Amino acid sequence: MIPAAGSGSRFSKTELKQYQYIQNTTVLEHTVRRVSQLPLNGYVLAIGTQDTFAQTLAFQNIDKAHFCMGGAERVHSVLNALNHLLTFADENDWVLVHDAARPCVTIECLNTLVEQAIKSNHSAILAIPVRDTLKQVRVDNYINKTVSRDSLWQAQTPQIAKIGKLKKAIEYALENNIAITDEASALEYMGETVQVVMGRSDNIKITYPDDLELARLILQSQS
Repeated sequence: MIPAAGSGSRFSKTELKQYQYIQNTTVLEHTVRRVSQLPLNGYVLAIGTQDTFAQTLAFQNIDKAHFCMGGAERVHSVLNALNHLLTFADENDWVLVHDAARPCVTIECLNTLVEQAIKSNHSAILAIPVRDTLKQVRVDNYINKTVSRDSLWQAQTPQIAKIGKLKKAIEYALENNIAITDEASALEYMGETVQVVMGRSDNIKITYPDDLELARLILQSQS
């Protein structure tokens, strides 16, 4: 599943980051091309209600593409996609959720993530250890203290879980007004075990305009 209904306000007030071009191809098409390297039964794109562009794109394995309406926030888009999936998939099937603006994930990371989840029979996410020194900063921008980075990891996507388990976790978190920043946070709140699988630092998420050029360079180097 790829939630692609977000406005991406940190990137631009008027332009959607998933539809920016890299090498004459949109970011979203690059992202679909990467995850389609896995032997997926299909993929679901959760798009905005006013989005008339997504379904005109030449996605990889277009015969396996499904579209559904996204929601106000990422979590609502994921929940809508899960409900759509359950109209033809089994609740015990595995589902990967991947950011629309994360086009540089490698097939090696994708394969390792899936293999580890199936082997352990637990949900899993790609992540990398935090490298830089972390500072806790007050509202006036003065440092309060240095935070130990030991045991801290930076979460990435894809994140993989059983369809039914993830749906139940998201619904439970929403009912209890818990802030959900990724799929793992909902699973954690339910007390589910989530495994961390080593990712790569070049699996960046395009968040700000200068990230687009970095993604361009990464894709060029990977090819």
